Amino acid sequence: MSAAQQDGSAQRREPAVLVETDEALVERGSNEREPLIRRSSRPKVNQSNPPGLLVLIGPALLAGIIVKAFDIAFLSTSYSRIANIPPIASELKHFKDASWIQLTASICSAIFVPSYSYLLTSFGMRRMMFVAYGAFAFGTALCAMSTTFVQLLCSRFVLGLGSSGITLLSMIIINDIVGFKQLAIWESFVTCVEMATSMTAGPLGAWMNRRFTWHSVFYLELALILLGLCILCASFAKISSYPEYSDSILLKEGNSKLPRIDIEGWLLLLLAVTVPLIALTLADNFFDWTHPTEMCLLVAGPILICVFVLFETRAATNPIMNMAPIFKPQYLRVLFQVFGVILILNSIVFIIPPYIQVRAFKVDSFEDWALTCVFLGFPAGAVFGGYLVKTGHIPVQRIMLTNAVLLQFFCLLFFTRIIKPESEKHAPFLVAFGICTGIWQSCLLFATLSSTGKQWWPQTLALYYLVETFGGDLGMALMATITRAVAKAVIRSSLGESEATEKIIIDAMKDLETVGRLDERSAKVVLASFENAMHSSFFLPCGMAFGVILLAGGMNIWPPMSNYEELQPEESECGHESDATAGSIP
Repeated sequence: MSAAQQDGSAQRREPAVLVETDEALVERGSNEREPLIRRSSRPKVNQSNPPGLLVLIGPALLAGIIVKAFDIAFLSTSYSRIANIPPIASELKHFKDASWIQLTASICSAIFVPSYSYLLTSFGMRRMMFVAYGAFAFGTALCAMSTTFVQLLCSRFVLGLGSSGITLLSMIIINDIVGFKQLAIWESFVTCVEMATSMTAGPLGAWMNRRFTWHSVFYLELALILLGLCILCASFAKISSYPEYSDSILLKEGNSKLPRIDIEGWLLLLLAVTVPLIALTLADNFFDWTHPTEMCLLVAGPILICVFVLFETRAATNPIMNMAPIFKPQYLRVLFQVFGVILILNSIVFIIPPYIQVRAFKVDSFEDWALTCVFLGFPAGAVFGGYLVKTGHIPVQRIMLTNAVLLQFFCLLFFTRIIKPESEKHAPFLVAFGICTGIWQSCLLFATLSSTGKQWWPQTLALYYLVETFGGDLGMALMATITRAVAKAVIRSSLGESEATEKIIIDAMKDLETVGRLDERSAKVVLASFENAMHSSFFLPCGMAFGVILLAGGMNIWPPMSNYEELQPEESECGHESDATAGSIP
């Protein structure tokens, strides 16, 4: 036997306990087969996450996902009514500011979603999961006890702290367990659970809102999230009892060292997210569009976003987000599509409830079920999109381009009033719109992760959800601003400039129910003004959909399945799968 062969035999006979140096770990960092959370040196034989791990942690993840989906669906259906319920919560007469009930939690979610990926290495998955669930439970309790509009907004901010962690950590766990190839399918399964919850939450929450109070809905959410916390405790206790899971990402405690807090970065992120939304809220509400303060705020928004990116890239010693992948043109195109699609979806979902409320004022309508139809189509689209992505029969860029054209088609149907969401006869259109947006979700998540290496995936997911949240918030704020400005202008032109007209405007902006106390002519004018204003705001999603078509047409995504094989586990000489996707469910 030659010396080389003897060497090879000796190496194969060595035990599979390898201690890697720091240099070796750094060198392996670019390998896309690495797990999302880099593990310390340890025996190689127990590194995998068997499929059973998802069965153990799955109920806890689903509990958090269900409660979050319930909260979002209830507010999407009833936020405009929460802001003007008489006489139970007369302090909440803020119809014109009702969007902030949703925006506050979303702003907090956008700000803190990077913190979970930032602190994950230091404190481990288990601690961060309990922080997310605990913050959501505490925020829900505060919402249930709120008696004023300001108290409710502050409570929603606390709730958003937990909401951001539930989403991000759930996706990191699922991706680490099942692997990249299965991610689209499992993500669509999560979407099905979310949408099934949303279809129940909309009508149930609206009924509880009318039958009892909106507080009762938050008490129900509190009970559900506390149940989720109990399931989470039981899941981790069960996982800890199995020796084969000792090296799982779920039980990794982290180094317990608090990283240096990048205060400047957090402050810039807070300003970059909130200043544009505040500017849109103040416009034509407290300041004229031409007021110096308003103009400064409008200009400062985009500047602060650019400053945040440059600071994190060039100046931050401990950046809260690694911005290296963001300068790749391919990744930027994907992020802009994420921004555009979620802006379109949230714009339409946001405007449908008040649009129906105005069009069917004091008349039985399809209001409680309109968004349920959208939520019904969304999981079907997500599953179909996940299947197309997984099989690779159709190139991803072709799916995205076709779907962009369909999205533009639906936006035009809303804009031309062909789709009437207050009528049950148009429910199929709403379901089809949900299917279209569901397909987008699967494609965009795949495109986002495929455009960066796996070592960047925690940061990539954090940035993905940050852009998604900010795009959704901006869409809601723009729709509210356009509606408010156009409605005021139309009412003034129809009823004339007078103190009486201004009082009608102020009362209607606070509480739409006051329209019922006006004379017949004035009531018709006010309702028609709001309807036309909301209808005119549909030009925003139409214009954004055209931009998405251009971006999708310019995409040059990888050939279908071209990088799947590169990310799949290879069998070693000992027959073990690599860490990245060990335990994938075929």
